[in-house]
Amino acid sequence: MREEESYFTVAAPVTVEYRAKDSRFIARLQGVSSRDQAEAAVHDIAQTHPDATHHCYAYRLGAGDRCIFRADDAGEPAGTAGRPILQALETRKVSDAVLVVTRYFGGTKLGIGGLIRAYGAAAFAALDAARLVHVIPKIELDMIFDYQETGMVHHVLNQFRAKVLSQDFSEQTRMRISIQATRAEQLMSALKNATRGKIQFT
Repeated sequence: MREEESYFTVAAPVTVEYRAKDSRFIARLQGVSSRDQAEAAVHDIAQTHPDATHHCYAYRLGAGDRCIFRADDAGEPAGTAGRPILQALETRKVSDAVLVVTRYFGGTKLGIGGLIRAYGAAAFAALDAARLVHVIPKIELDMIFDYQETGMVHHVLNQFRAKVLSQDFSEQTRMRISIQATRAEQLMSALKNATRGKIQFT
């Protein structure tokens, strides 16, 4: 079974401003739960700042090998905006979030290196200002075991702080639980030992 990585997400939206030479960079960080929400957030910011030069962004959803992400330079030279923003999110292990950096060009070109530094600095400024919440992913397990093992199973579940989502009693008990993904393997092993192997996971 694959372990999910823990990560951080954003408790509330935050907006900060960063300046590099004559350009203004307005960084907006907020939590999202889907690609559609992330894209909608970018659209809303573009509507709020219609006269801005660029709306560069990155977002991440989930963690581990199921992480979905995107970075967009929005007209800036390739790799100078979206990637530094995404790297800031990755460095701080922030996911389920979108970070949009809106640029108002002030007339002085920053160059490739200057753009990378400016977009990265604006992204980190937003992350520094945000209140982040630690997320520990959970998974659901379905189990089948003999009815007489129910008490022992509950005892083990309590030890691992697993939550029972549903259960059906008959000759065999069917149960669905929720457990921190990083503890699932240990829980399954403990349940097998406690029931002398008389448990099935589906």
